[in-house]
Amino acid sequence: MDVDSLTHALVAAILAYAAGLPHLLPFFVLGAVIIDADILFSLFSRGNPLLYLFIHGGIAHSLAGAVVMSVLACAGIALATLAGLISPVLSFGAGPAGAAAVLAGAFLHLAMDLPASPGIPLLAPISDKKYALFVLPGPSLFLMAESLFFLIWMALGVVTLAGGMAVYMALFCAFLLVRAVAFVISRPALRDTVLALPQPDPRRWLALYDRGDAWEVQEYRLGKGCGASAGWPKYRGTTATEVAPYLALPEIKRLRYHSYLVTVEKEEGTLVFADPLRVSGRIFYPPHYRRVQVPVA
Repeated sequence: MDVDSLTHALVAAILAYAAGLPHLLPFFVLGAVIIDADILFSLFSRGNPLLYLFIHGGIAHSLAGAVVMSVLACAGIALATLAGLISPVLSFGAGPAGAAAVLAGAFLHLAMDLPASPGIPLLAPISDKKYALFVLPGPSLFLMAESLFFLIWMALGVVTLAGGMAVYMALFCAFLLVRAVAFVISRPALRDTVLALPQPDPRRWLALYDRGDAWEVQEYRLGKGCGASAGWPKYRGTTATEVAPYLALPEIKRLRYHSYLVTVEKEEGTLVFADPLRVSGRIFYPPHYRRVQVPVA
């Protein structure tokens, strides 16, 4: 979903508390937020397209990545305890249950991200294919705002986690219900799409169609049908056969990983690969690697 880390933390804390496991709450929360530590990966991977999965929303957001990140989190707890930064009673006192809670929090993170665009690579490193239900836009400004307000209220002493969790989860679930209902109602009209991307307004979708030699996008609104449309030829001045050898290039794999659609245009001895949705500003996220130019051999 690209749900923000604060929402991940609050939902994990509330579920741990509601399950009667307050002593494991810090471990659930740690597991739920450690996945987003991958935002730091780009510090060393940005300049190397071979490492295109080592970015935020990349390999750490896979099943294998969740296990590895959980192990690293538990190792961090052990090191902090040995360094005297954490009381042994709080860390080792939880025993195997603490490690299990960290892993459960990490898998909760993946489950919360799965409903939204642009998706997560659940099977990485075996495959870089992204999986998503496309029920929610990513990131969700509503969930970010709700979590921030709730945190402020707790900081000001207006509510406690125990006192406010019912209200928080009621709003959270209501939001999900509205989006889920809109998703179900829209499916018959969007059944022929390659992708139907949810927008911040739950009544609106970007419907992406494969027209053979071109991509087409239409704006769909519940109750009003499709409106304005735009299209882009898949290949301009080149062919799929000529382009095929270049698809294995790391920089092209990185572009395709971040993109919804890809077009290719040949100009002055180069092939220009681009995601027209993001280049045109119709979709702003993910913001990076929207266009790549490679010389023709």
